[in-house]
Amino acid sequence: MTQHQFGDFRFEVGPDEADHAEAGRFAVLVFQGNAPFLDMHGAPLRKIFPAKASPARIEQFCRRFASDDAFRTGTLLKHAFACC
Repeated sequence: MTQHQFGDFRFEVGPDEADHAEAGRFAVLVFQGNAPFLDMHGAPLRKIFPAKASPARIEQFCRRFASDDAFRTGTLLKHAFACC
């Protein structure tokens, strides 16, 4: 597992445990302070990346999520409406 820390945000990157097809996807778990960062449904936020995503691309997402309020809000909205 890889970890990134930017300001008050911490990101844990590891294999997607829900990847039953074993496609090699990555899951990024987001924490703010010591608590999980919750999505709009009240669940811990998980961002899934394809297996071909580079470590630099994942780190770029983490850095931008931590530093850009508009990007963070957009990510939360996309995540909230993806299940509907």
